[in-house]
Amino acid sequence: MSTLATASAVTGRGARAWRGLALAVTAAIVIAGCSSSAATPAPSPSASVAAVTATPASTAAATATATAAATAAPTDTPTLAPTAAPATNTPAVSKATPTPLPPLAIGLCTGAQLKLTITSWIGDPGASIVYAHLTATNVSSAGCSMRGTSEAQILNGSGAAIASAGSASAKVSSSDPVYTVAPNGTVNTITQWGNWCKSAPSQQIRVAMVEPFGLGRIVAAPIGVAPVPTCYASGAATVVSSEAWTP
Repeated sequence: MSTLATASAVTGRGARAWRGLALAVTAAIVIAGCSSSAATPAPSPSASVAAVTATPASTAAATATATAAATAAPTDTPTLAPTAAPATNTPAVSKATPTPLPPLAIGLCTGAQLKLTITSWIGDPGASIVYAHLTATNVSSAGCSMRGTSEAQILNGSGAAIASAGSASAKVSSSDPVYTVAPNGTVNTITQWGNWCKSAPSQQIRVAMVEPFGLGRIVAAPIGVAPVPTCYASGAATVVSSEAWTP
């Protein structure tokens, strides 16, 4: 082969080699391009940092908003002023000063110290006046005195007063003798009842004595059937009276 032919042959082989190399490089580039477009791009460092940085800022803002809302919300617990005193409508209680007894009442027996008994009724049924003999016994443990007269009352079987001597009949004067009544001691009196112009009262008739100076009232239990006086003055009031207490 001539020198020119040999050179041409070498040149032809070199050109084919370069074309093969060019095709291989092109294929590699194409393959690399396809791989890059299919893969998920990685986030940039700056974006990750921004995302991480934004999280505490959001949390702080939410915390501040919640704190402000809790502070502004009203509470259901009332607040009392420490110096305010509760108002009360309790009226002031005043102790009543007891009224002192008059001198004539000092030492007299009270109704609570006495027991009254009807010892007998004197008078026939239909008599104009009948009499109840009464005894008062000191049932207390302390001695007391009796003097003057008490207000006599006639009571029916229900205990209602049907006749009375009147409150003015309970009286004590300085001239009345004083009788000391020891425990279990007794004093006596007689009550008169007359001119009953009404229908006959229910039986179990009793007699009560009201003591002067507001010292009490004593009631005797009934005994038997009491005689009822007749009406001797039609239209006139019933008559009731009592004698002074005596030993």
